[in-house]
Amino acid sequence: MDETLLDIILNSIKSPRFVVPVVTVLISGIIVRVSTNLIDRMINKNSNSIEIKRRNTIAALIENILKYVIWIVALLIIISSWGFDVSTFVAGLGIAGAVIGLAVQDAIKDIIMGCNIIMDNYYVVGDTISYKDFTGEVIELGLKNTKIKNVDGTVLVIANRNITEVKNLSQKKATVSVTIPTSYDEKEERVEKALRQAIEEIDKLSLVTSNTEYLGIDKLNSSSVDYLIRARCKAGDQWELKRKILSIVKKSCDKNKIKIPYNQIEVHNG
Repeated sequence: MDETLLDIILNSIKSPRFVVPVVTVLISGIIVRVSTNLIDRMINKNSNSIEIKRRNTIAALIENILKYVIWIVALLIIISSWGFDVSTFVAGLGIAGAVIGLAVQDAIKDIIMGCNIIMDNYYVVGDTISYKDFTGEVIELGLKNTKIKNVDGTVLVIANRNITEVKNLSQKKATVSVTIPTSYDEKEERVEKALRQAIEEIDKLSLVTSNTEYLGIDKLNSSSVDYLIRARCKAGDQWELKRKILSIVKKSCDKNKIKIPYNQIEVHNG
């Protein structure tokens, strides 16, 4: 009885119905792992940081597609080894796919647009983009949606099919224009001297990528004379740089006794 059971087990193990699925799963797993490692090595070879971000995004897409293809082929091989007609199974998948496709049209549109975004390099994870009136960093780019986080920590999730127009702020240098209002009583020469002193300090900041410009008087408002300075930095650093510039300008104006006007209300009693 024991020998017969042992023979049955050994024969089952030796049969193609057992060997083929096991070998197929092992080989498929090895192929997936090796191909993933090869793709990752290709990404990090001779590339700058911006190109690596783009390649990482593309690699994630390729790796996912490759996994699906490998495991689908492995499944077909296993089904064939069990004696099923693979062509009938594939035809059944086609019919089922058509029915499912009608039910998930929006998801398919998301996936197609997601592929277009990645392949055409609209943006990648880590880029700063502007979508309608929302500006932030791309923290996740999937085949179905894109997640953007702004400086306040708010996360916007956009279905890829809805992304018809987007501004990528990371593919160019950012310009920071700062307006400094001063009193009409202040002489232009004194204001210019204070602002040029501030510019010397601004140019020492690591965020600044080129010399800051003094552009002079920009506007004559009802209660102030507005001066303009302009600095440049990497995209995504503009908000931090603007805060630092305002701090430096305020200190320089205080040091040179330059009045920065503010709204005043005159109250008449009786």
